[in-house]
Amino acid sequence: MSVTNIFQEELQELDRKEKEEVEVIGDSIEECLRLASEHFNRKLHELDYRVIKRGKKKLFFSEPFHIRVTIVPEDDILSELEDLDQKLTGGSGKLTSKELRDVIEPKDKDGRAIVKIFRSGIFLTVHPPVGNGKAVSLDEIAKRLSYRGVSQLEQSKIKKIMDEKKGEPVLISNQKPKNNMEASLVTDISSDQMRANVTLIPAKPMGRDLEVQDVVNALKSIGVIYGIKEDEIKKYLDEEKFNIPFAAAEGDVPVNGKNAEIRYHVRTERSINFREDASGRVDYKDLDLIENVVVGQLLAEKIPAQPGKMGRNLYGMLLPANDGKDVELRQGKGTILSEDRTKLTAEVNGQVLYASGRLSVETVYRINGDVGIKTGNVTFLGSIIITGNVEDNFQVKASGNIEIFGTVQKSVVEADGDIIVRQGITGREEARIESTNGNIIAKFIQNATVITDKDIIVQEGIMHSNLMAGGKVSCQGKRAQIVGGVVQATKLVHAKVIGSQANPTTEIIVGNNPKIQKQIQEYESKKSENQSKMDQITKTQKTLQARKDSDPASFTQENEAHLQKLEAGIKKLAKRISEYDEEIQTLTAYMEELSAHGKVSVAKTLHGGVTLKIKNAEFKVKNEVKSKTFLEENGQIRQLPYEDPEGEKKDWRKKRRNR
Repeated sequence: MSVTNIFQEELQELDRKEKEEVEVIGDSIEECLRLASEHFNRKLHELDYRVIKRGKKKLFFSEPFHIRVTIVPEDDILSELEDLDQKLTGGSGKLTSKELRDVIEPKDKDGRAIVKIFRSGIFLTVHPPVGNGKAVSLDEIAKRLSYRGVSQLEQSKIKKIMDEKKGEPVLISNQKPKNNMEASLVTDISSDQMRANVTLIPAKPMGRDLEVQDVVNALKSIGVIYGIKEDEIKKYLDEEKFNIPFAAAEGDVPVNGKNAEIRYHVRTERSINFREDASGRVDYKDLDLIENVVVGQLLAEKIPAQPGKMGRNLYGMLLPANDGKDVELRQGKGTILSEDRTKLTAEVNGQVLYASGRLSVETVYRINGDVGIKTGNVTFLGSIIITGNVEDNFQVKASGNIEIFGTVQKSVVEADGDIIVRQGITGREEARIESTNGNIIAKFIQNATVITDKDIIVQEGIMHSNLMAGGKVSCQGKRAQIVGGVVQATKLVHAKVIGSQANPTTEIIVGNNPKIQKQIQEYESKKSENQSKMDQITKTQKTLQARKDSDPASFTQENEAHLQKLEAGIKKLAKRISEYDEEIQTLTAYMEELSAHGKVSVAKTLHGGVTLKIKNAEFKVKNEVKSKTFLEENGQIRQLPYEDPEGEKKDWRKKRRNR
């Protein structure tokens, strides 16, 4: 080789290093890599580096980092990714999927030529370039052939293969390989006998290249009979990855089965969970401490244990694996365990509790103390017992009964069943106590709204409150007095004293069920709305019908279709109005039946300033009235001697005691 050629090769090597290698100085390694990334116009994962001088931070000045950055060869990038995929996903290919390869593999890739020498002859493979990559030249192919020791070939045949770029091996010569010049390999078995590494050693000029079967035979010769990866072997041979160890065979690692587990669909630990509204505000009273469940709700399920998967080493020996351990899904009170013992559901509505490894559903929730800042608002699908008070601005809601041993202050209490307040209600006008299907019982009621479909029973007094009862309102204690406010009941209002000498505005209404009356009003409103629509449509229909009758020739099919739609709409609205009429009549008859014997009974004194309304009759009391019962007859309120509504019960009790 001439001196000129040597210089040219050195210049080419310097040019390559300038394009693929650079030294960078910066305040940190990250800064150096960023600068190198900009210089090479490459992504960070495509770069490798070596620290030449590590930087230091001192008091008055700092020494910078000095690193040498190189471009990672394209094949090495994918090779590293494949190794990582093997470690993290067990070779699932998720990290080397087509989508990721499209990102990592360069869009522009030069073509290449591969020369293989086998027993059957010499083969040339020319791979086409990718994207804007450079195609392999005839000179490069000639150098490649020369390197392998191949000569005396037809140039035209080589050029044809180069032009076609099929990427497939083509026989170019029947020359036989030289003896003792063939490629070789080195094998290495891991200590656990689960991995066989192979390192390919290239052939010398005109030496025979290894084929897949050669590598397989070499592995079998050292006893490897299982897990041979022929595709991986072929890849390394085709791509001529020499002197790089790779896993040519791998055993199957035994996989222990997963233990059975209990998957809970409810919380097993009590924790405070603050909820945000749409505007991001947090209600610190809504602590969500109770886990409510309904009948049939899935509480927990058992995920069965999985059997272990036996492994196998390179020599074909089976490796044992442990099956997963079982666990019991334990049943608690108020729950149902499925026949296969894998699903636990709620047998009743209530609060789900977790203790001693089992779930149970309690139908009664007991609060020892007050409902306040410690408990937050309470909502429970069952009954609630509160040993203390319900403090200002808190809520208690239950699907069963609520029993409160203390007082209810300026708060909201709602239940489907009975509500019992042993020490009374002191609401300061903002308390609301409501039961949809139970009685409300309290020692006294003051400045509160109390609503129920059944009875309201008060021991002491009702003061300046708004009461609505579907049954009766009764004060039965020593100071059983109703003073101020509005008291409504369907059947009866009973007290010892109604009103006071101070003449506060007090209104007693009997014979009108508030909820039924509200339903009637809603139906009447809907009926009126539909009647208005029908009147408007009827007017349009008559106009269109008159036009048809006067000039049938000009009445189009579209007009006829519109007329039929109007007539259908009128029939539909008429039917709906008729249904509302029926509902109104049914509810009115029902309310008449309930209130047929509506009364107001005053055991001692009815003071002036009280207004009595029984059904459609009204009586404003101007002077004191003693011990009377009031009822409605022929549109007038009639006064009768006092009748004790509890009289029959008292007589029955006396007779029972006398027996």
